[in-house]
Amino acid sequence: MLTSCNHPKTTAQVLEDEIQRNEIMHTIANDKEMMTEMSDIMMNSENAKMMMMKNQDMMSTMMGNRGMMQNNPGMMQGMMGNMMQMAQTDSVMRKNMTGMMASHKAMMHSMMQTMQEKGIMSPECMKANMQNLDKMKMDKKGMMDKNKKE
Repeated sequence: MLTSCNHPKTTAQVLEDEIQRNEIMHTIANDKEMMTEMSDIMMNSENAKMMMMKNQDMMSTMMGNRGMMQNNPGMMQGMMGNMMQMAQTDSVMRKNMTGMMASHKAMMHSMMQTMQEKGIMSPECMKANMQNLDKMKMDKKGMMDKNKKE
C-alpha cells in the first residue's frame, strides 16, 4: 500500500538534487559509451555547440595534444563533421573556421597535399601555394601576416 504512494521522480526532480546530478554527470563522463552518446547529443544541440565554440579553453582541451579527442577518433570525426555542416549554413562560422585553419601552416600544407592527391590542385599550383605559404610569417597567436619580419 505504501509503495503505491511513491511516484517516480521526474528528470527535473532528479536533477534538482545536486548530489544526484553530480553523480549522473560523473558517471557519464567516466563511461566511454555514455560519453560518446553525450557528445553526440551535445553536437546536435545548438546551445551546446555555441557554448563549445565560444569556450576556447574547452576547445583547446578537447583538441589538444593530451585532450580527449586524441584518444577518441570517432568523437573527433563526429565533432568535426558537425562543425563542417554548421559552417556550411553559417557564413560567420565558416569565415572564422577558414581563418583559423589558414593561420596554421601545417594544416594548410596538409590540406593542399590532400587536394593535390585528389586531383583538385595541380602540382604547379601546389608548388606556388607552398612557396606563398613559406613566405608568410606567424605572429604570437598563429595568425598569418605577410608584412611581419622575423
